[in-house]
Amino acid sequence: MTEQCVTTLPPTSSSASAARRLVEAAIGDGGLQIVLDEALLLVTELVTNAVVHAGTDIELQIETSADEIRVEVIDKTPGLLNVGRHINEDAREGGRGLLLVEALADEWGTRHFGWGKSVWFVLGQKTERRQAIRLAEPHDPPHEPARQPRRDIGWLTELRGDLEQTVSPDYFVTELLHRLAEGLGLDQCWVYAHSSDDEQRWELVARHDPLSPAPDADAVRRATRRSKKELADTGILLLPLQGASGVFGALAIGAAAKLGRAESALARLVGERIGVAVRDDRARTTQLRSRGFLALLAEASEMFAGTLDVQLAMTLATQLVVPRFARWSAVWATYERAPRLMAIAHADEERLGAMQSALSGADGDELASRLARDLSERRPNLLPGSALPTELVGERNGEVLALPLVARRRLLGVLVIGRPPGAIFGADDVGLLNDLARRTAVAVDSARLYEESTMIARALQASLLPPTLPRGGVAEFGARYAPAGEGNEVGGDFYDVFELSDGGWGIAIGDVCGKGPEAAAITGMARDVLRLLMRDGARPPAALRRLNEAILDLGERGRFCTAMLGTIRPDADRLRVTLSCAGHPRPVLLRANGEVGFAGPHGTLLGVLDHVELSEETVILEAGDALVFYTDGVTERRNGSAMFGEHNLLDCLRTVAGQSADTIAEWLEEQVRRFGAARDDLAVLVVRATGEQVAGDRVADDRATDDRADAPPDAIDA
Repeated sequence: MTEQCVTTLPPTSSSASAARRLVEAAIGDGGLQIVLDEALLLVTELVTNAVVHAGTDIELQIETSADEIRVEVIDKTPGLLNVGRHINEDAREGGRGLLLVEALADEWGTRHFGWGKSVWFVLGQKTERRQAIRLAEPHDPPHEPARQPRRDIGWLTELRGDLEQTVSPDYFVTELLHRLAEGLGLDQCWVYAHSSDDEQRWELVARHDPLSPAPDADAVRRATRRSKKELADTGILLLPLQGASGVFGALAIGAAAKLGRAESALARLVGERIGVAVRDDRARTTQLRSRGFLALLAEASEMFAGTLDVQLAMTLATQLVVPRFARWSAVWATYERAPRLMAIAHADEERLGAMQSALSGADGDELASRLARDLSERRPNLLPGSALPTELVGERNGEVLALPLVARRRLLGVLVIGRPPGAIFGADDVGLLNDLARRTAVAVDSARLYEESTMIARALQASLLPPTLPRGGVAEFGARYAPAGEGNEVGGDFYDVFELSDGGWGIAIGDVCGKGPEAAAITGMARDVLRLLMRDGARPPAALRRLNEAILDLGERGRFCTAMLGTIRPDADRLRVTLSCAGHPRPVLLRANGEVGFAGPHGTLLGVLDHVELSEETVILEAGDALVFYTDGVTERRNGSAMFGEHNLLDCLRTVAGQSADTIAEWLEEQVRRFGAARDDLAVLVVRATGEQVAGDRVADDRATDDRADAPPDAIDA
């Protein structure tokens, strides 16, 4: 047997309570107590939504049978309903009531008319799909069940356990509040609790009547903390919600003067049950928030550990807080002479251009300077939105948090975080963001020191190599250099090409043991000594012997060194290359026709023995021939247990026979890099005869120079 009830409810705050009583009466008559809690939650939500959003008369249809109940709520405002099934609930602005219907109802749906719309749901054990009932003609409201106080403690304080796990804490607390109001005949009651992100700020958690004005949350907090039972003589009873750490909220009851001792006791019982639910929800929220904080800091630490770039570290800092904790963020570096804007982030990417333009101008620099002065105490500074010029971010601002980036007692920068109006920074937020700022500062400081040491290393390395190589004429040169360090270490390999007074060129390549400043000191000395002696007319063996003496004079600061030193002199369309070797790998003679082989003499390395065995050998380069000098970083490049070696070196160079000097050097470097990871510095120097004819007088002068070179050594060669 099916029973049907149709009634019209006015758009007032009492309609939700009337609908609850009608549904409860229908369920009581039909024996469907198992779905009572769900039915009360759903009809309350739907009627309240109709009252608040439609503002018209509401038609309530209730149909019950032995195994199910069907409820339909109809309003007189046409339009669409925001169902939002696939939207994350935490990010939603509407449609939450329908999410509740979807979660609890066995069946549900919507209907639309030219003059209105409805939402219906079915609860119970169904045996077949029920057809939607026709819209009934409006009826006069039936006689409502008498509104008698219901002092059933179980009904007031309990809901089914599975239902409590299904609905959100807000719905659960609101349902308890509705039961308290209905049970004690109350018109107004509210629940307040501290904000999940700031224990000093209270907020309204639940209310029985959505249309009546609620007391100010801050006034409730102050009155509760002063242990006053009534709020400003308004007759509002405040029942504190207690936790282990003290009072965290309050149950506020309007028109409380009519409550007797028994009713007050019941209200306290319900308040305690509400307090447990709110406290558990806040604890869960705090726990999740703490996990999120830890995850954020762990993510930040991992990201910062992977960068040694100041710009990237500061950019990461702004992107980590937007949009999770702020609407916009900016960071300035202050360790230079004047503040410099390093990075910005905004939740609305379309505003980045205007924000960049404003913050990088004079007003932005003035703001950064002022904040740097204000942060001299190295503590976060919370500013009202009005303290920030509107034109800097192009919008009205809420609170602005300025955080110092301090490492090793030095202010390195300022991180500024802005929130929209109405959003504030809680104590937990400030603590987290300050911790993030400290991690950012450490990362920036490490990156800054690394960049400074890298710049010093690059400048020192550049000073140890020739700025340019000679171009054009009968000889052409090509070179490549690649240190094996992290970028902030100076390598021990060097090469040099310099003009001689007789029109020829001096050429040198060497390898000092080790790397870093100590090796760089020997490298610089070796390069300068060899260049100076050769330009003064010394032959290569004599110059190498003087360099050996200079290294030995350094004592324990000295390091052994290998070197190849020579002279290059044009001879018509050929080159005469005279070489002397001090323990360095012999160069490869690459003929224009592809023939390859090693050339040049052997000799003793420098910096070990007082006397070194050195000799000279002359190599003639015809047109298209090349001499390829290299350090052991080429032949000793490894790939696992395999070594690049001399065999790969010859095969590699054979394929570029006849190419330009620069092409040969580039090809060799590329092949070595592809072979394996760098473990030692790499230096390559190529000399190639172009085949251009040298003027006759130049040839005569060069041959005369060669004759002098073959003569007995003069005083400087002794």
